Amino acid sequence: MLIKLSKDMQRAVETKVRSKIDEVPVLDVNATAEEIRLVFAERNVAHEDIAASVAKFAAQCGYPIEFVALAPQRD
Repeated sequence: MLIKLSKDMQRAVETKVRSKIDEVPVLDVNATAEEIRLVFAERNVAHEDIAASVAKFAAQCGYPIEFVALAPQRD
């Protein structure tokens, strides 16, 4: 189930996507979402929810995206 991110998380998504525009030609949605998830780890927001927001905002900006698989997490 996808959730709506809090205002500060959404702002972090927008800031991170804008900063990546100058760094890489194609945005890796999963890696970007994971960077944001780690910053807000205490909120326990699903990676998929953050990735959906990253992809949506990048698409709104006309920024090319790709979905690279993440390595499995070891707990």
